[in-house]
Amino acid sequence: MKKVIDIEERIPSMREKRRKKTNKKFLFVFLIFIVALLAILYFQSPLSRIKEIAVSGAILKNSEYYEEKSGLVVDNPLWGFRTTSAEDLLMKQELVQKASISRKWPNKVKIEIVEWKTIAYLEDRGLYNLLMENGEVFPGDALLLESDIPVLNNFGSAKVIKQVSAQLLKLDSDVYHLISEIVFTGTEEDPEKLTIYMDDGYEVRAILSTLSEKMDYYPDVTAQLNGLEKGVIDMEVGTYFTPYSKIYGLSKEDDEVVEEE
Repeated sequence: MKKVIDIEERIPSMREKRRKKTNKKFLFVFLIFIVALLAILYFQSPLSRIKEIAVSGAILKNSEYYEEKSGLVVDNPLWGFRTTSAEDLLMKQELVQKASISRKWPNKVKIEIVEWKTIAYLEDRGLYNLLMENGEVFPGDALLLESDIPVLNNFGSAKVIKQVSAQLLKLDSDVYHLISEIVFTGTEEDPEKLTIYMDDGYEVRAILSTLSEKMDYYPDVTAQLNGLEKGVIDMEVGTYFTPYSKIYGLSKEDDEVVEEE
């Protein structure tokens, strides 16, 4: 037989449930009010404005350059810009390969720059321009030349510059860092001839289109020469070695002694 519960017995429990439900609603509304109030106070305070813009990865240009190109300004609203839009502005700069912008609590913006790598310097009447890994050439301004990057001389054609940049990127790293200077010596008969001066004292004659392929053998060739006498390594067709003494009539070491005297 079912037990009959008087409605008066249920009223206290119903009231308690209603009270708890009302309290939860009030707490929820109160929290929303507090969050909204804090948000208003935050956006009205100096904390919501950019206090510092930090740039990392800037080598070829200074930090101020990339800060200006991003369109970001100290004391502007921290949330008043889209990071993707600022990144797009930086990506339009020819030196930039990649750009990333992020907000750092409480009021800092971080700009991370990845510049195109410099693979060679182009000598032009005493000035040195930058040859980048994407094949583009940029003014070097008054920067300090890195010792382990080759200098290119007599490269006047944009097409030839693109070709040599592609070849340099294929070179073995150890061989690449041994190259001191590459001179374009092409003629109508031999339009791709190169003369390469190495840090270890050798001179290499090569062809532009096969530069990386032939230079891969450079360490093996010099190892067989045992360093007894420096000279010219001809890699244009086969591989031939001629000592400086047979070309210039004396060894490079003797030549240096004569010059000192």
